[in-house]
Amino acid sequence: MTGSWEIQKARESRLLVVILCPPDLNVSLDFTTVLRSIQLPPGSDFMRVVGAPFGPARNQGARTALENGYHLAFLDADIRLAQHDAFIQLFNTGLDIVGGLYFQRFPPHLPVAFNEGRDDKGNIVKVPIAGWKPGDIVPATFLPSGLTLYRRGLLSRMFERFPRPFEWGVDTAPVPTEGGGQVPPFSEDFVFSFRSRQIGFQPFVMTGVWGLHECRAAVGPRWAVPYPSNEPTFGVVGVV
Repeated sequence: MTGSWEIQKARESRLLVVILCPPDLNVSLDFTTVLRSIQLPPGSDFMRVVGAPFGPARNQGARTALENGYHLAFLDADIRLAQHDAFIQLFNTGLDIVGGLYFQRFPPHLPVAFNEGRDDKGNIVKVPIAGWKPGDIVPATFLPSGLTLYRRGLLSRMFERFPRPFEWGVDTAPVPTEGGGQVPPFSEDFVFSFRSRQIGFQPFVMTGVWGLHECRAAVGPRWAVPYPSNEPTFGVVGVV
């Protein structure tokens, strides 16, 4: 017979995996195939958010997880997991905010996790994480959300401080925000992780958990579109 403490422990490890989907629901066959075999703690569930802007979509998923007693995990529809137990591995780190490793879809294809630096004017900029080897768990100020886990305690603290903790700032910052200060000039997931550090939660990237960042490409003559080389050859010209 299952003891009450075992039931309670299972409840405390439940994840809500929120999948951000494009409006046309067009995802790859590989993504759907992997999705069917994902391993999660008992009592976990999935939620699909379709067509909403990134900031509101992630805030919706975070509120739903918090209000229903889940920890939160995001899996974007263009991230194909390499390990079926990826989220269990992330959860078992015990970290409050930790993501798997994936790479940019565009040159120079850097890891999508960065530390904080300053430019010549003193503005905050992203700098690549360095000095790590595969398998390391590395601190990162700017952590993407495409393959990332957030514990309830962090979510609760974030919503206490910021009514919209995932807030887009790339082309709007600097603007004032509820909760004090200004929205930094980054995407909504980088804004969240940056704010996490501000309230005492260090983000990490677990390089032993990784996914493939899917993209689309067009094939044609290189002179048909702007391209670094003007040679009249054929080949993949870039990400569409």
